[in-house]
Amino acid sequence: MFEALADRTSPDAALDELALLVGNMCRGDRNALESLYEATVGKLYALASAMMRNAEDAEEVVCETYAQAWETAANFDPGRASAMGWLLMMCRSRALDSLRKRRARGETLDIAGFEQVGEAMHQPEELLSLMQRSSRVHAALSDLTPERRQLVSLAFLRDLTHQEIADATGMPLGTVKSHLRRALAQLRETLEAP
Repeated sequence: MFEALADRTSPDAALDELALLVGNMCRGDRNALESLYEATVGKLYALASAMMRNAEDAEEVVCETYAQAWETAANFDPGRASAMGWLLMMCRSRALDSLRKRRARGETLDIAGFEQVGEAMHQPEELLSLMQRSSRVHAALSDLTPERRQLVSLAFLRDLTHQEIADATGMPLGTVKSHLRRALAQLRETLEAP
């Protein structure tokens, strides 16, 4: 089935194929899970790796994501999200849970690479590019300034607090809050438009 997915030229056909695989998983088809894994593991691992900044933790997050996908396949609603979007959100949630556990244990948050904002500007963009380009969310994010996109990605993909974002970027705390508030208002307005 993975070969059929690769032969399709339309991105929509590939997305439909992923949704069919999830539907087959609901009926206990382990081959569908294997095909879904082969077709999506690269993107999930890229997201988990960027969030966790540790290969072993990223692998664990990805494994947990596919276990959750298998267990909750019946909850997948193609009307609410694509199969890839559904998997990415589960992966993000698993990664955030793991990061919160680290914080609860008193481990310090690794923000290495954010000392030089100019060098780090591409990192949040790479995370955002994992989202589907044709989605309304991607279009709304594309309308934001690069600076605001970076702040939104740090807040929501890295789960940093306002203070942690200010520390990582060198921006004043009030500026971070202001930019995030305006960015979220702009996103809400764009996404609620007919």
